[in-house]
Amino acid sequence: MSTSTPPPPSQRMHPAWYGAVMGTGVLALTLDAQAGTWSWTWMSRIADVLLIVASILAVALLPRYLVRLKSRRSLADELGDVSRGPMLATLPAGLLILSVSWGRVGPDFMTNATALWVASALLMIGTPVALALSLAWTSALTRLQPELESVNGGWLIPPLINMLVPLALAPLIAANPSSAPLLVYVGGAFLGIGVVLFLAIFSLLFARLALRPPTPGVLAPSLWIPLAPAGLIGLATYRLLQSAQQAGVDGVTSVTAGLIITAMGIGFGLWWSVFAALEMRRISTAGVTPANPGWWGFVFPVGAMALSLTTLGAATDIAAINIGGLIATAALFVVWARVTWATLRPRRHPHSAPLPTTSD
Repeated sequence: MSTSTPPPPSQRMHPAWYGAVMGTGVLALTLDAQAGTWSWTWMSRIADVLLIVASILAVALLPRYLVRLKSRRSLADELGDVSRGPMLATLPAGLLILSVSWGRVGPDFMTNATALWVASALLMIGTPVALALSLAWTSALTRLQPELESVNGGWLIPPLINMLVPLALAPLIAANPSSAPLLVYVGGAFLGIGVVLFLAIFSLLFARLALRPPTPGVLAPSLWIPLAPAGLIGLATYRLLQSAQQAGVDGVTSVTAGLIITAMGIGFGLWWSVFAALEMRRISTAGVTPANPGWWGFVFPVGAMALSLTTLGAATDIAAINIGGLIATAALFVVWARVTWATLRPRRHPHSAPLPTTSD
Protein backbone atom coordinates (compact mmCIF):
# COMPACT_ATOMS: atom_id res chain seq x y z
CA MET A 1 0.00 0.00 0.00
CA SER A 2 1.45 3.38 -0.98
CA THR A 3 1.81 6.36 1.32
CA SER A 4 0.92 9.95 0.60
CA THR A 5 2.12 13.28 1.94
CA PRO A 6 -0.42 14.83 4.36
CA PRO A 7 -2.25 17.76 2.80
CA PRO A 8 -1.29 21.28 3.88
CA PRO A 9 -3.38 22.96 6.62
CA SER A 10 -5.59 24.79 4.09
CA GLN A 11 -6.58 21.49 2.51
CA ARG A 12 -7.35 19.80 5.83
CA MET A 13 -10.47 21.95 5.90
CA HIS A 14 -13.18 19.67 4.61
CA PRO A 15 -13.94 20.38 0.91
CA ALA A 16 -17.65 19.64 1.33
CA TRP A 17 -18.47 22.62 3.57
CA TYR A 18 -20.29 24.44 0.75
CA GLY A 19 -22.80 21.63 0.89
CA ALA A 20 -24.33 23.64 3.74
CA VAL A 21 -25.01 26.47 1.29
CA MET A 22 -26.50 24.01 -1.19
CA GLY A 23 -28.73 22.35 1.41
CA THR A 24 -29.99 25.59 2.95
CA GLY A 25 -30.54 27.17 -0.46
CA VAL A 26 -32.57 24.27 -1.80
CA LEU A 27 -34.67 24.22 1.39
CA ALA A 28 -35.47 27.90 0.82
CA LEU A 29 -36.48 27.14 -2.78
CA THR A 30 -38.67 24.20 -1.80
CA LEU A 31 -40.45 26.02 1.03
CA ASP A 32 -41.14 28.96 -1.29
CA ALA A 33 -42.59 26.59 -3.89
CA GLN A 34 -44.75 24.92 -1.25
CA ALA A 35 -45.95 28.33 -0.07
CA GLY A 36 -47.19 29.01 -3.59
CA THR A 37 -48.94 25.64 -3.81
CA TRP A 38 -50.83 25.95 -0.52
CA SER A 39 -50.97 29.77 -0.24
CA TRP A 40 -49.04 29.68 3.05
CA THR A 41 -47.52 33.14 3.46
CA TRP A 42 -45.72 32.14 6.68
CA MET A 43 -43.78 29.48 4.81
CA SER A 44 -42.69 32.04 2.25
CA ARG A 45 -41.27 34.18 5.08
CA ILE A 46 -39.28 31.21 6.37
CA ALA A 47 -37.92 30.71 2.86
CA ASP A 48 -36.81 34.36 2.81
CA VAL A 49 -34.90 33.92 6.08
CA LEU A 50 -33.26 30.72 4.86
CA LEU A 51 -32.12 32.44 1.66
CA ILE A 52 -30.42 35.13 3.74
CA VAL A 53 -28.83 32.47 5.98
CA ALA A 54 -27.56 30.57 2.94
CA SER A 55 -26.08 33.79 1.52
CA ILE A 56 -24.31 34.57 4.81
CA LEU A 57 -22.93 31.02 4.90
CA ALA A 58 -21.65 31.42 1.35
CA VAL A 59 -19.71 34.54 2.28
CA ALA A 60 -18.40 33.09 5.57
CA LEU A 61 -17.22 29.82 4.02
CA LEU A 62 -15.70 31.29 0.86
CA PRO A 63 -12.24 31.90 2.43
CA ARG A 64 -11.96 28.14 3.07
CA TYR A 65 -11.82 27.69 -0.70
CA LEU A 66 -10.00 30.82 -1.80
CA VAL A 67 -7.05 29.98 0.47
CA ARG A 68 -6.43 26.93 -1.70
CA LEU A 69 -5.43 29.22 -4.56
CA LYS A 70 -2.22 30.10 -2.71
CA SER A 71 -0.66 26.83 -3.83
CA ARG A 72 -1.58 25.68 -7.33
CA ARG A 73 0.33 22.44 -6.87
CA SER A 74 -1.50 21.59 -3.64
CA LEU A 75 -4.81 22.43 -5.29
CA ALA A 76 -3.96 20.17 -8.22
CA ASP A 77 -3.10 17.36 -5.80
CA GLU A 78 -6.39 17.82 -3.98
CA LEU A 79 -8.34 17.85 -7.24
CA GLY A 80 -6.66 14.56 -8.10
CA ASP A 81 -7.76 12.95 -4.86
CA VAL A 82 -10.68 10.68 -5.72
CA SER A 83 -12.52 11.48 -2.47
CA ARG A 84 -11.71 15.15 -1.83
CA GLY A 85 -11.48 16.41 -5.41
CA PRO A 86 -15.11 16.12 -6.54
CA MET A 87 -16.36 17.66 -3.29
CA LEU A 88 -14.63 20.91 -4.18
CA ALA A 89 -17.42 21.23 -6.76
CA THR A 90 -19.77 22.09 -3.90
CA LEU A 91 -18.37 25.65 -4.22
CA PRO A 92 -19.74 26.45 -7.71
CA ALA A 93 -22.80 24.32 -6.98
CA GLY A 94 -23.54 26.44 -3.90
CA LEU A 95 -23.11 29.66 -5.87
CA LEU A 96 -25.46 28.42 -8.61
CA ILE A 97 -28.07 27.26 -6.09
CA LEU A 98 -27.94 30.74 -4.55
CA SER A 99 -28.43 32.19 -8.04
CA VAL A 100 -31.54 30.04 -8.53
CA SER A 101 -32.81 30.96 -5.06
CA TRP A 102 -32.31 34.70 -5.50
CA GLY A 103 -34.07 34.56 -8.86
CA ARG A 104 -37.12 32.82 -7.39
CA VAL A 105 -37.24 33.66 -3.68
CA GLY A 106 -35.52 37.06 -3.76
CA PRO A 107 -38.46 38.92 -5.38
CA ASP A 108 -40.54 38.06 -2.28
CA PHE A 109 -38.75 40.71 -0.20
CA MET A 110 -37.07 43.03 -2.74
CA THR A 111 -37.71 44.38 -6.21
CA ASN A 112 -37.62 41.86 -9.01
CA ALA A 113 -34.88 43.83 -10.79
CA THR A 114 -32.60 43.79 -7.74
CA ALA A 115 -33.15 40.08 -7.10
CA LEU A 116 -32.39 39.25 -10.74
CA TRP A 117 -29.25 41.40 -10.59
CA VAL A 118 -27.98 39.39 -7.61
CA ALA A 119 -28.95 36.13 -9.36
CA SER A 120 -27.12 37.22 -12.52
CA ALA A 121 -23.95 38.11 -10.59
CA LEU A 122 -23.91 34.73 -8.85
CA LEU A 123 -24.54 32.97 -12.17
CA MET A 124 -21.67 34.80 -13.85
CA ILE A 125 -19.32 33.81 -11.04
CA GLY A 126 -20.53 30.25 -10.54
CA THR A 127 -20.68 29.16 -14.20
CA PRO A 128 -17.01 29.66 -15.18
CA VAL A 129 -15.88 28.21 -11.84
CA ALA A 130 -18.10 25.18 -12.47
CA LEU A 131 -16.68 24.67 -15.96
CA ALA A 132 -13.07 25.12 -14.86
CA LEU A 133 -13.37 22.85 -11.85
CA SER A 134 -15.26 20.07 -13.63
CA LEU A 135 -12.74 20.06 -16.48
CA ALA A 136 -9.77 20.13 -14.10
CA TRP A 137 -11.19 17.29 -12.00
CA THR A 138 -12.03 15.15 -15.04
CA SER A 139 -8.57 15.74 -16.47
CA ALA A 140 -6.92 14.76 -13.18
CA LEU A 141 -9.10 11.66 -12.99
CA THR A 142 -8.12 10.42 -16.43
CA ARG A 143 -4.44 10.89 -15.61
CA LEU A 144 -4.65 9.01 -12.30
CA GLN A 145 -6.78 6.09 -13.60
CA PRO A 146 -8.00 5.08 -10.10
CA GLU A 147 -9.33 1.65 -9.17
CA LEU A 148 -13.05 0.88 -9.24
CA GLU A 149 -13.12 0.83 -5.41
CA SER A 150 -12.41 4.57 -5.48
CA VAL A 151 -15.70 5.44 -7.19
CA ASN A 152 -18.28 7.08 -4.92
CA GLY A 153 -21.40 9.20 -5.25
CA GLY A 154 -19.35 12.35 -4.81
CA TRP A 155 -18.10 11.86 -8.36
CA LEU A 156 -21.57 12.96 -9.52
CA ILE A 157 -21.18 16.48 -8.10
CA PRO A 158 -19.04 17.87 -10.97
CA PRO A 159 -21.59 16.67 -13.59
CA LEU A 160 -24.67 17.85 -11.68
CA ILE A 161 -23.44 21.45 -11.31
CA ASN A 162 -23.97 21.83 -15.06
CA MET A 163 -27.67 21.06 -14.58
CA LEU A 164 -27.99 24.03 -12.21
CA VAL A 165 -27.08 26.52 -14.96
CA PRO A 166 -30.39 26.20 -16.89
CA LEU A 167 -32.30 26.51 -13.59
CA ALA A 168 -30.44 29.72 -12.82
CA LEU A 169 -31.01 31.00 -16.37
CA ALA A 170 -34.78 30.42 -16.30
CA PRO A 171 -35.79 33.64 -14.47
CA LEU A 172 -33.41 35.65 -16.65
CA ILE A 173 -34.90 34.14 -19.83
CA ALA A 174 -38.42 35.07 -18.79
CA ALA A 175 -37.33 38.62 -17.88
CA ASN A 176 -35.32 39.24 -21.08
CA PRO A 177 -37.33 38.20 -24.17
CA SER A 178 -34.82 39.75 -26.59
CA SER A 179 -31.99 37.55 -25.28
CA ALA A 180 -34.21 34.56 -24.54
CA PRO A 181 -33.42 32.40 -27.62
CA LEU A 182 -29.66 32.50 -26.99
CA LEU A 183 -30.06 31.89 -23.25
CA VAL A 184 -32.38 28.93 -23.88
CA TYR A 185 -29.81 27.23 -26.10
CA VAL A 186 -27.02 27.99 -23.64
CA GLY A 187 -29.11 26.39 -20.91
CA GLY A 188 -29.75 23.39 -23.14
CA ALA A 189 -26.03 23.02 -23.78
CA PHE A 190 -25.22 22.92 -20.07
CA LEU A 191 -28.07 20.48 -19.49
CA GLY A 192 -26.58 18.22 -22.14
CA ILE A 193 -23.17 18.32 -20.46
CA GLY A 194 -24.70 17.40 -17.12
CA VAL A 195 -26.94 14.59 -18.38
CA VAL A 196 -24.28 12.82 -20.46
CA LEU A 197 -21.64 13.04 -17.73
CA PHE A 198 -24.15 11.88 -15.13
CA LEU A 199 -24.99 8.77 -17.14
CA ALA A 200 -21.30 7.97 -17.59
CA ILE A 201 -20.34 8.43 -13.93
CA PHE A 202 -23.47 6.74 -12.64
CA SER A 203 -22.61 3.61 -14.65
CA LEU A 204 -19.26 3.49 -12.85
CA LEU A 205 -20.94 4.02 -9.48
CA PHE A 206 -23.41 1.20 -10.03
CA ALA A 207 -20.62 -1.12 -11.17
CA ARG A 208 -18.62 -0.26 -8.04
CA LEU A 209 -21.59 -1.00 -5.76
CA ALA A 210 -22.27 -4.30 -7.53
CA LEU A 211 -18.70 -5.58 -7.88
CA ARG A 212 -16.84 -4.23 -4.85
CA PRO A 213 -17.20 -4.18 -1.03
CA PRO A 214 -19.58 -1.68 0.65
CA THR A 215 -18.80 2.03 0.56
CA PRO A 216 -16.71 3.20 3.57
CA GLY A 217 -18.88 4.68 6.32
CA VAL A 218 -17.41 8.17 6.03
CA LEU A 219 -18.56 8.28 2.39
CA ALA A 220 -22.01 6.84 3.08
CA PRO A 221 -23.80 10.19 2.47
CA SER A 222 -22.55 10.06 -1.12
CA LEU A 223 -24.94 7.17 -1.76
CA TRP A 224 -27.79 9.70 -1.79
CA ILE A 225 -26.21 12.06 -4.33
CA PRO A 226 -27.81 10.29 -7.36
CA LEU A 227 -31.13 11.71 -6.13
CA ALA A 228 -29.86 15.18 -7.05
CA PRO A 229 -29.40 14.67 -10.81
CA ALA A 230 -32.56 12.52 -10.83
CA GLY A 231 -34.49 15.53 -9.58
CA LEU A 232 -32.61 18.14 -11.61
CA ILE A 233 -32.79 16.56 -15.08
CA GLY A 234 -36.54 16.96 -15.46
CA LEU A 235 -36.80 20.11 -13.34
CA ALA A 236 -34.19 21.94 -15.42
CA THR A 237 -35.85 20.83 -18.67
CA TYR A 238 -39.27 21.98 -17.47
CA ARG A 239 -38.05 25.36 -16.20
CA LEU A 240 -36.13 25.95 -19.43
CA LEU A 241 -39.20 25.24 -21.57
CA GLN A 242 -41.48 27.20 -19.23
CA SER A 243 -39.30 30.32 -19.32
CA ALA A 244 -38.87 30.04 -23.10
CA GLN A 245 -42.65 29.88 -23.50
CA GLN A 246 -43.11 32.90 -21.24
CA ALA A 247 -40.54 34.84 -23.27
CA GLY A 248 -42.24 33.89 -26.54
CA VAL A 249 -39.31 31.97 -28.01
CA ASP A 250 -40.27 30.64 -31.44
CA GLY A 251 -41.05 26.93 -31.58
CA VAL A 252 -41.63 26.49 -27.85
CA THR A 253 -45.36 25.95 -27.49
CA SER A 254 -45.56 23.30 -24.75
CA VAL A 255 -43.86 22.25 -21.53
CA THR A 256 -45.26 18.71 -21.65
CA ALA A 257 -41.88 17.14 -22.45
CA GLY A 258 -40.43 18.78 -19.36
CA LEU A 259 -43.19 17.40 -17.15
CA ILE A 260 -42.75 13.87 -18.51
CA ILE A 261 -38.98 13.97 -17.97
CA THR A 262 -39.59 15.33 -14.46
CA ALA A 263 -41.86 12.36 -13.71
CA MET A 264 -39.22 9.97 -15.08
CA GLY A 265 -36.56 11.49 -12.83
CA ILE A 266 -38.84 11.30 -9.80
CA GLY A 267 -39.55 7.64 -10.51
CA PHE A 268 -35.86 6.80 -10.65
CA GLY A 269 -35.16 8.93 -7.59
CA LEU A 270 -37.78 7.17 -5.48
CA TRP A 271 -36.42 3.78 -6.54
CA TRP A 272 -32.86 4.83 -5.75
CA SER A 273 -33.86 6.23 -2.35
CA VAL A 274 -35.10 2.79 -1.30
CA PHE A 275 -31.95 1.16 -2.65
CA ALA A 276 -29.73 3.73 -0.87
CA ALA A 277 -31.58 3.16 2.41
CA LEU A 278 -31.00 -0.59 2.15
CA GLU A 279 -27.33 0.00 1.29
CA MET A 280 -26.97 2.38 4.25
CA ARG A 281 -28.38 -0.30 6.50
CA ARG A 282 -25.77 -2.73 5.18
CA ILE A 283 -23.00 -0.19 5.78
CA SER A 284 -24.20 0.51 9.32
CA THR A 285 -23.50 -3.09 10.33
CA ALA A 286 -19.79 -2.29 9.95
CA GLY A 287 -19.96 0.68 12.33
CA VAL A 288 -21.51 4.10 12.87
CA THR A 289 -20.98 6.68 10.16
CA PRO A 290 -18.96 9.47 11.83
CA ALA A 291 -20.35 12.99 11.79
CA ASN A 292 -18.47 15.28 9.40
CA PRO A 293 -19.28 18.10 6.93
CA GLY A 294 -19.84 15.43 4.27
CA TRP A 295 -23.17 14.79 6.00
CA TRP A 296 -24.48 17.77 4.00
CA GLY A 297 -24.42 15.29 1.12
CA PHE A 298 -27.70 13.97 2.55
CA VAL A 299 -29.52 17.31 2.24
CA PHE A 300 -29.31 18.66 -1.30
CA PRO A 301 -30.25 15.37 -3.03
CA VAL A 302 -33.39 15.08 -0.88
CA GLY A 303 -34.06 18.74 -1.63
CA ALA A 304 -33.74 18.23 -5.38
CA MET A 305 -36.33 15.46 -5.25
CA ALA A 306 -38.67 17.45 -3.00
CA LEU A 307 -38.43 20.48 -5.29
CA SER A 308 -39.03 18.33 -8.37
CA LEU A 309 -42.13 16.76 -6.80
CA THR A 310 -43.42 20.15 -5.65
CA THR A 311 -42.92 21.68 -9.09
CA LEU A 312 -44.66 18.77 -10.83
CA GLY A 313 -47.56 19.02 -8.41
CA ALA A 314 -47.93 22.76 -8.97
CA ALA A 315 -47.83 22.30 -12.77
CA THR A 316 -50.37 19.47 -12.90
CA ASP A 317 -52.53 20.35 -9.88
CA ILE A 318 -52.88 16.65 -9.06
CA ALA A 319 -53.70 16.28 -5.36
CA ALA A 320 -51.69 13.09 -4.83
CA ILE A 321 -48.54 14.69 -6.27
CA ASN A 322 -49.07 17.86 -4.24
CA ILE A 323 -49.35 15.79 -1.07
CA GLY A 324 -46.28 13.78 -2.07
CA GLY A 325 -44.37 17.04 -2.52
CA LEU A 326 -45.48 18.21 0.91
CA ILE A 327 -44.33 14.96 2.52
CA ALA A 328 -41.00 15.18 0.69
CA THR A 329 -40.59 18.79 1.88
CA ALA A 330 -41.23 17.72 5.47
CA ALA A 331 -38.60 14.99 5.07
CA LEU A 332 -36.19 17.57 3.64
CA PHE A 333 -36.69 19.85 6.63
CA VAL A 334 -36.09 16.98 9.05
CA VAL A 335 -32.89 15.97 7.27
CA TRP A 336 -31.70 19.60 7.12
CA ALA A 337 -32.44 20.13 10.83
CA ARG A 338 -30.68 16.87 11.77
CA VAL A 339 -27.55 17.70 9.79
CA THR A 340 -27.56 21.30 11.06
CA TRP A 341 -27.71 20.04 14.64
CA ALA A 342 -24.92 17.55 13.99
CA THR A 343 -22.85 20.39 12.52
CA LEU A 344 -23.42 22.89 15.33
CA ARG A 345 -23.44 20.70 18.42
CA PRO A 346 -20.26 20.51 20.53
CA ARG A 347 -18.16 17.45 19.84
CA ARG A 348 -15.98 15.50 22.20
CA HIS A 349 -13.38 15.32 19.46
CA PRO A 350 -12.64 18.69 17.82
CA HIS A 351 -11.58 17.24 14.48
CA SER A 352 -14.01 15.67 12.04
CA ALA A 353 -13.25 12.29 10.60
CA PRO A 354 -11.07 12.86 7.53
CA LEU A 355 -11.95 11.70 4.09
CA PRO A 356 -9.92 8.74 2.88
CA THR A 357 -7.19 9.61 0.40
CA THR A 358 -6.15 7.85 -2.75
CA SER A 359 -3.77 5.67 -0.77
CA ASP A 360 -6.42 4.38 1.66
